[in-house]
Amino acid sequence: MIVEKRIKDFYEKGLGLFIHYGPYVQYEHGEWAMKLRNMDPDLYEKKALECSYSSFCAENLVKAAKAAGARYLTFTARHHDGFSMYDTRGLSEYDVMHTPGGRDILKEWIDACHANDILPFVYHTTLDWHHKDFENNFKEYLKYLRQSVEIICRNYGKIGGFWFDGNWSKPEEDWELDELYRIIRKYQPEAIIVNNTGLDEPGVFGHREIDCVTFEQGQAERLDCSDKEKYYMGEMCYPINDHWGIADDINCKSVSQILKSMLQARNAGGNLLLGVGTKLDGSLSMMHMGFLEELGKWTKENGEAFYEAIPCDIGSFGQDYCLVSGDTLYAVIIDPGTWGDDCVLKTKARTYSAFENVDAEIKDIVWLDTGAAVDYSYDAQKKRLFIKPEPFQYGHGRIARVAKIQCEKLQNVRTIYES
Repeated sequence: MIVEKRIKDFYEKGLGLFIHYGPYVQYEHGEWAMKLRNMDPDLYEKKALECSYSSFCAENLVKAAKAAGARYLTFTARHHDGFSMYDTRGLSEYDVMHTPGGRDILKEWIDACHANDILPFVYHTTLDWHHKDFENNFKEYLKYLRQSVEIICRNYGKIGGFWFDGNWSKPEEDWELDELYRIIRKYQPEAIIVNNTGLDEPGVFGHREIDCVTFEQGQAERLDCSDKEKYYMGEMCYPINDHWGIADDINCKSVSQILKSMLQARNAGGNLLLGVGTKLDGSLSMMHMGFLEELGKWTKENGEAFYEAIPCDIGSFGQDYCLVSGDTLYAVIIDPGTWGDDCVLKTKARTYSAFENVDAEIKDIVWLDTGAAVDYSYDAQKKRLFIKPEPFQYGHGRIARVAKIQCEKLQNVRTIYES
């Protein structure tokens, strides 16, 4: 089984933000507003071309990524409404260059990513509500789709990956994926290729060129690639609330839910792509920015474990798990509790967290967030490690702690790349 370097590099990004930006942000009714709000298509398209997008500032998106500790951004170059946020170079007049502002929004965003060491991923729909050939001449439409992708590949510098979405709309059709992916491999050979399999088929590997499968609105699972030619990883994705595009929606997931999903995805060998609502100027609501800042506190304190350490076959119980990097293990302890007293907050503490198949000569174990020593015991004969989870101090709570286990010698540990 081949493990491509680009896939390992993508795993080390850990967290991405999913940016839905297009004509629909004018309405703040979500990215499917044209369909699900029964908007008149002609009026929608007229207003798409009348909007100048002049207030858009790519630095707002970079600021959001930096706040959360996200190392990549996925941006909607074209969503299902068929409007392109990039210069289609004469291929279509339904693009941002034919608006009063005449600004290539995709280019501005990619340039900002490059300048700030953030990997740009391009979301591109394969479903198109606007293009007449999508329903009337599908093979001709596919030529248009490939030409669109080639324009991006050849004119926007290094692209971290392509995130396709919409094949689920015509499951019986031949999407001519060999031809589509060949264009990407020709012009952007190191780009990660993702093609969303939708809500009903999470984690499905559909083509040999796919580098990452999707778990949309669900839990990521550890993948068995043993019967495949190459290793591929997974990406869990969901929005903070119930909409990918900005909407009047306060039904938000908690920071605790998001952080636990992020950690669960890492244990499965995948990333979390978190959808955030973006205003017309590219900024986020104060509420969404607050969520990202709280995530960022955790990723900053525990970054050496979160970004580069790899899932392995060390056994554990419950939600806790172990990652490995060289001769160092990282035990991720979920819900260690918080110190308190009988008057204010009764102490919520766990007795121990157990790990099996730990074949190591342990030198030292410390908490990554504070550097304090960890209370532990190790049975070398049974290769079992017991860690006493230290609760967070009163006035502090981060949902999960990481114990850094430094070993003189570590052996017989298999990572996900060796399964």
